[in-house]
Amino acid sequence: MLLAIDTATALTGLALYNETGPHAECIWESGRNHTAQLLPQLDLLLHHAGVERTALRAVAVGLGPGSWSGLRVGLSLAKGLVLAGGLRLLGISTLEALVYQFGRPGMPIYPLIRLGRERFATAPFLPDPQSLGRQGPDRNVTLDELCAALNSPSMLCGDLDNTTLERLRRATNVTLHAPPPAAALRRPSFLAELAWQHLKTGRQDDVATLEPIYLGAAVKT
Repeated sequence: MLLAIDTATALTGLALYNETGPHAECIWESGRNHTAQLLPQLDLLLHHAGVERTALRAVAVGLGPGSWSGLRVGLSLAKGLVLAGGLRLLGISTLEALVYQFGRPGMPIYPLIRLGRERFATAPFLPDPQSLGRQGPDRNVTLDELCAALNSPSMLCGDLDNTTLERLRRATNVTLHAPPPAAALRRPSFLAELAWQHLKTGRQDDVATLEPIYLGAAVKT
């Protein structure tokens, strides 16, 4: 059984995944209360799913970009579980998990994570059936800078409310696609599934050196 932890933003998620697929999942708005809420919610998820901690074999954790404090809490819990249980650790880019969830083969996609002060983390991807198709590094951008990069019909996903989407559509001449609100929810089961694929290849990250992905200075949201 693999446990996935996503604390990149105020939208926090946990998922359990095994060889049959998703086993259990919970998603909630934690605000800045990751420290107080994460471990009790994990215990509740395991209890409701009928899974003992001893059944865990690996922990996947979202590395961001995202909230400094949230990412630290998630990674600290992941490392604690790994060290205590002798488990395998996998760090997954939050932007790549979003592409895995929402990407369409052949269509450029820009996943977005809100960093505060009107800035977003993003990176360009062009998925195909075999890969996520990363086209560049993670960037800390304004909406104007993002618009400058949009030169063909593209998919946007992640921290994208209707106001932001309409602002982008008015500022560019290309067609922008986005999932509706209910479908747009960032789900930790996709992070778990992406991690499971890496797990099957034998990948394992180093507990001592794995760090969150930060872009610029800490920003209060």
